[in-house]
Amino acid sequence: MHQRVLFITRKWAPAVGGMETYSIKLTEALAARTVLEVKTLAGRADGTPPGMISLAMFLVKSVGLLMRRKVDVVHIGDLVLWPLALIARWAKSAPRVAMTAYGLDLIYGRRRGALPWIYRRYLKLGVRLTRRSARVIAISRATAALCREAGFSDVIVVTLGVDAPSPLPAAVEAPASRPFVLFVGRLVRRKGAAWFAREVLPLLPPPLRLVVVGKCWDVREMEALQGSERIEYRDFVSDDALHALRREATVIVMPNIPSDGLDAEGFGLTALEAAADGGVLLASGIEGIVDAVVDGETGFLLPAGDAVTWAAKIREIERWTSAERRAFIGRAQHVVSMKFSWAAVAEQTIDAYRMGE
Repeated sequence: MHQRVLFITRKWAPAVGGMETYSIKLTEALAARTVLEVKTLAGRADGTPPGMISLAMFLVKSVGLLMRRKVDVVHIGDLVLWPLALIARWAKSAPRVAMTAYGLDLIYGRRRGALPWIYRRYLKLGVRLTRRSARVIAISRATAALCREAGFSDVIVVTLGVDAPSPLPAAVEAPASRPFVLFVGRLVRRKGAAWFAREVLPLLPPPLRLVVVGKCWDVREMEALQGSERIEYRDFVSDDALHALRREATVIVMPNIPSDGLDAEGFGLTALEAAADGGVLLASGIEGIVDAVVDGETGFLLPAGDAVTWAAKIREIERWTSAERRAFIGRAQHVVSMKFSWAAVAEQTIDAYRMGE
């Protein structure tokens, strides 16, 4: 008999981000395997999250729902909503309660300022009130470590997923006339786009260039990308265009750099998307990224901040024959399909619900 699951999330389209992708894709996969009800707070039309008033109203309505519903599992979409896990236990909405943890929701309170100060105490209270009554589903081993460091005692790792390539697209060669390295992601320091432009690109001979796709969140990052004919910045591209860029790029890079514990890559969904789309990925071997890349199979993990090693690996891949490139991409897509499909993630999530019964 299928489990009855109530999934509550404040991360939903049209807002755009990894947490929104997780909520949408996981619930789609869960719907085929459980009796699922989803309570969502939609984002704004411009792709940003909803405001505080909308969030407050959502919490009130969710409390009312929890008071009325009786299911097998209540799954809270992120740690910010921990009061709903407490309400679910108090109202006996379900015998099992789970919450998803991503990483930043555990370390945001370490930053300076009034809001991080408030959040730090808010999370500390949440840990004290829910750590024995709710299972935390962490999206990577790095996030799980942060959960335990915060004080949560019942933690299990279930990674993010990706749409499996079906049928697997044929490998597309990087155009010999205009080869490029591709970076996809928000322009914030820890993502490493500016570091790559300053430290690695000068070590790579022309005509190789850098194409950057992503929203600017840090003006200093954008400034580092300007003034060079070898760097092309695109704020936004369509899904079809992004798929094509990933397959055509010589390599796709995730050159993340450590952020002194004030920010973190909880998983690195871009790594899965790169491999699924037929790209060759190079990524820093730090934080949650190590769970998103099967080193040597779906991509290559490299030392963060080691420009010489990054440049050498890119030059090595440039020398691959067509057959070598096709073989690597085919293997990578197969591993992603088997290990990281949303169907597999949904099955692992259902297992996480049941563990300890």
